[in-house]
Formats: sequence, C-alpha cells, structure tokens
Amino acid sequence: MNPWIDWVKQIQAIAQAGKTYGKDQYDQQRYAQLAEISQQMYAHLSSAPIEQVKQIFIPETGYPTPKIDLRAAVIKNDKILLVKEREDNGWTMPGGWADVCETASNGVVREVLEESGYIVEKPRLIRIKDRAIHDYQPEYPFHIYKFFFLCELTGGEAKTNIEVSEIDFFGIDEIPPLSSGRTSKADIQMAFDHFYRPQQSVLVD
Repeated sequence: MNPWIDWVKQIQAIAQAGKTYGKDQYDQQRYAQLAEISQQMYAHLSSAPIEQVKQIFIPETGYPTPKIDLRAAVIKNDKILLVKEREDNGWTMPGGWADVCETASNGVVREVLEESGYIVEKPRLIRIKDRAIHDYQPEYPFHIYKFFFLCELTGGEAKTNIEVSEIDFFGIDEIPPLSSGRTSKADIQMAFDHFYRPQQSVLVD
C-alpha cells in the first residue's frame, strides 16, 4: 500500500469536512486550496492528467465517509455471471455505487438488471471488504467498502448497454481477464465457496 495515497485521501477528507462546517470565508478558501492540492498530488502520483483526476474525485459535501460499492455473485449451472466493462475491457461481477434512499440489497438487484439484463432476487450478504487493504488496482483517492451479495437468478436475458459490451457465465477454471479495480479472482472463488457452503459467516475486513 502506498502511504502517499492514504495521505492524499486524508487531505481530501479534511478539505471536504472543512468546506462543509467551516464558517469563515478565508478558511473556505484554504480548504478549497487543500482540495486542489490533494488532486494535484494524486495526479503526480498516478501520472494522470489533472482533468482526469478531478473527474475521479467524486464531489461530496458533509462529513467524509467511505463510498459503498455493491457487487452481485450470480451462479447458475456451476458458472458465475460476469459483465465486460467498456471502460477497461475487463470482466467483473455486475455492480456499482450504492444510491441514496435505497437499501443495499435493492441496489445490488438494480445493478444486476441495469448491467446485464438479468433479474435476481433474495440477495444475501456474504462479504464486506475494505478496498484499500486488498489487491485492487488502481488505488482510488477516496475510501471504499465493497459489499458482496449472493443472488438468485429468476429471469431476464442478457442485454448490453453503454457501460457493458459483453455478458456471459463462466466456470471457476475459465475466468477471463478481470477488471482489476472491481473484481478479483479471490472474490469469484469466495462467491463459489459461499454458494456451495451457505452456512459460512460473513467476513468483514
């Protein structure tokens, strides 16, 4: 883990909280400068254009808290549902950001339908992972918790969209190149383990 990335996250969080709760106009300017510095630092560390970095930093107000990434494990005939992201041409379990005014279980059902065209029900939480301490790349300039759900396939059909170019089911020994920022081989193995051994407890790390 790169400590500089953690320092960037902390500076960004301080700037966000300051802009929310700070009353003095001069302090507001300083917090805005801190936010700009954190973006410039991340651009330097990642060798990415500053314009791209500003798009990565998700605009927020209020006290800074981790973002929630929802992922669905959908298994049928010993194969798991994966979708191919147009952004990086990597495969991933369907999912995305949790929305406000929506439960996590409803959100993951929605994400499966939007990204794959398939209808799922009865989402069961099987794992919560802190993205920062696991092997996901690239590192993000904000904190993310990943919620994994095992879902039952009940209907629908494969439908590509503006985010997804291909949709298919894969056995554990035929997993295609993955979108490393979204899903790992360990995530897929974990999903199969919970599918075949549902008595396992939810691990949080």
